[in-house]
Amino acid sequence: MIRNLSTILIINKSYNLNPKINITVLGVSCFNGMAGSTRVKNLLLPLINKNCIIANNLIYKKDAISLSEKKGKLNKISYCIIEFRKSNPFSIFSFFFQGIIFIKKNKMRFEKNILYHYDQPDIRSIFFILYARIIGYKIILDIIEDNRYYTNFTRPLSRIKIKSSIFFTKYINLYIDCVLTISEHLYNHMCKISKGRLPVFLIPITVDFSKFESKPYKISKEFKIFYGGSFAEKDGLEYLLKAFENISVLFENTVLILTGKGAIENMKRYGDLISESSAKARINLMGYLTTDEYYNQLNSCDIFCMTRVNSKFANAGFPFKLGEYLAAGKAVIATKVGDVSKYIQDRKNALLINPSSVEEIVNALTYILENPEQINLLGTEAKMTARNHFDSDKVGLQLLNIFKSL
Repeated sequence: MIRNLSTILIINKSYNLNPKINITVLGVSCFNGMAGSTRVKNLLLPLINKNCIIANNLIYKKDAISLSEKKGKLNKISYCIIEFRKSNPFSIFSFFFQGIIFIKKNKMRFEKNILYHYDQPDIRSIFFILYARIIGYKIILDIIEDNRYYTNFTRPLSRIKIKSSIFFTKYINLYIDCVLTISEHLYNHMCKISKGRLPVFLIPITVDFSKFESKPYKISKEFKIFYGGSFAEKDGLEYLLKAFENISVLFENTVLILTGKGAIENMKRYGDLISESSAKARINLMGYLTTDEYYNQLNSCDIFCMTRVNSKFANAGFPFKLGEYLAAGKAVIATKVGDVSKYIQDRKNALLINPSSVEEIVNALTYILENPEQINLLGTEAKMTARNHFDSDKVGLQLLNIFKSL
């Protein structure tokens, strides 16, 4: 769903032959990474491959997964990795200097230059954003969470980052040209802040369908239950682990696959829960996987669980993983949080359950395992839902229209 599209230009197919839009991405890696990386890749790569845009990526060191060189070019995207080390306070100077040089160097004369910032501006990024605006970039924010509701502060720097993002977001009318949001809640929130002075759009989660198998599903002898994503408080993994303990007793042909990463404290917590679980022999905590490893694992599984809790933070965003689960064309179990009910109809394209309920997760898994033909029936509708709403090629072209309208 996109708002205000009546004000946006229609795509000119001849435009593909001569790129005129130069995008510099800040705040997330356009390469291997978690949901943020996948969101930006899915939105921009179709446009890059069609020669509609040119893209560059300024990457914080902590997000530079699998990149061995500090500078380079990959998948037609030029990148630079910058780092601030707490052990060396003076590294702050090279951090900002290298970032500013990269932004300046990649600005194209006589072309439209856009700084695409993933998430809310914070103490790290605000100087880059202001500098880019001063030298002529248009600034776009892609808002995926409501940091006002963030409570899981594990480190002092994390608190500074979140608190500063809330402060800088209040004044976006002064330095931002456009805002993208991922949920209805965030759309309404940003409209309230912008007071009609900025264009605000709702850009949904996206799915790259080239990553998913199209072969018919065959009922498995061993059923793989899958969760992939962050290991955060909002994700409700403790309820899934407890539910699987019950399921493993009722159905011996089940395994639970967990992939992704989270804060050190959270990973330790879930590691302890698994080691204490009566079903630990059938729980496979795989941790972070590369892009290819992740999709290979996802395509091999039978049942997907999105178990977000009913917190303000969880309800404000939208689970990126849900789009990929639906696109896999298997059975999906999802909790009723945020905008999920707008896309999911219970027992039509997925099973919809109340959040934070071990009993409802157990009942949903039991229904599927006792009726395995539902994996194919639900999966067919699930994949159609993902194609209709989250296809990265379609959503990417809508984003191109927004770029062209600035």
